[in-house]
Amino acid sequence: MTRRPSFLRSLERNGFYASVVAASHLEELGEDIRSLHEAGLLDDGLYQTYMIPYGTPRLPRSLPKAKSIIVLAFPQSMVRTTFNWEGRKVKVVVPPTYFVRYNVTWLARQELKRAFHPKQFRFVRAALPLKLLAVRSGLAKYGRNNITYIPKYGSFHRLTAFYSDYESPVDYWQEKEALPLCAKCRACLNACPTGAIQKDRFQIRAEKCLTYLNEKTTKHAFPSWVNPSAHNSIIGCMRCQKACPYDRDVIGWYEDNGNFSEAETAYLLRGRFTGSKADAMDRKLKRIGLDLTIFPRNLKVLLDFEGR
Repeated sequence: MTRRPSFLRSLERNGFYASVVAASHLEELGEDIRSLHEAGLLDDGLYQTYMIPYGTPRLPRSLPKAKSIIVLAFPQSMVRTTFNWEGRKVKVVVPPTYFVRYNVTWLARQELKRAFHPKQFRFVRAALPLKLLAVRSGLAKYGRNNITYIPKYGSFHRLTAFYSDYESPVDYWQEKEALPLCAKCRACLNACPTGAIQKDRFQIRAEKCLTYLNEKTTKHAFPSWVNPSAHNSIIGCMRCQKACPYDRDVIGWYEDNGNFSEAETAYLLRGRFTGSKADAMDRKLKRIGLDLTIFPRNLKVLLDFEGR
């Protein structure tokens, strides 16, 4: 068996899980996305809006002769932040994929440079379907909720990827794999509040996923079929991850960060964001992985439900 490249071992010692595939697999990556759409497993609106570039990936102009694609996962906790409202302190969750303690892409590039030193290679950020790439590279496995899981940290991680002129002696490209328990486990299916995870197919109904619905801007109302009790995070959704046995060891991993006064909460609920006050609020929100585009809609449904 070929020994794992030393740069992968170095990255892991410094907090990153990583894998590498040959850049020649780019077309196969695109075909994976296109085939899902052609089979009717990707909603047409979602595909047209978000996925077309993933279905037709191209090497970057800045590195047209890239040899490899390096994908990295950085363990990441949830964050809990407090909104004060009507005499109550309401703690809300920001999932691991939004909260950014560090600029993960910047940090990953620095770690890659350190791992290869004294050799020098180029690393250009890759705008690719990262979950699919992580699974195809063997870095992660899919859960039935279509979220990726890595050893030890489960779904609590952030992904990033780079094209590089480094030519790896090992190509970890493989068929997609699901977590072993998913064949019989129904935990995430039972926990999903919108029916996005279904028993008769592995691919979720992404257009029904609460995460997809509450990532829309505040001008989009929630569909009438979304029960107010479904809402559980200020953005995204943690129901399936909290139910998953593969997240059992990390489900209590929080960082408490941020406290919004009654006046700040009222300002966010009004939804009129202009001038220096809006700039200051946006900076405060960005420290916990949020921005003004999701207010007041997402905050209002959480506060209304918590107040019942």
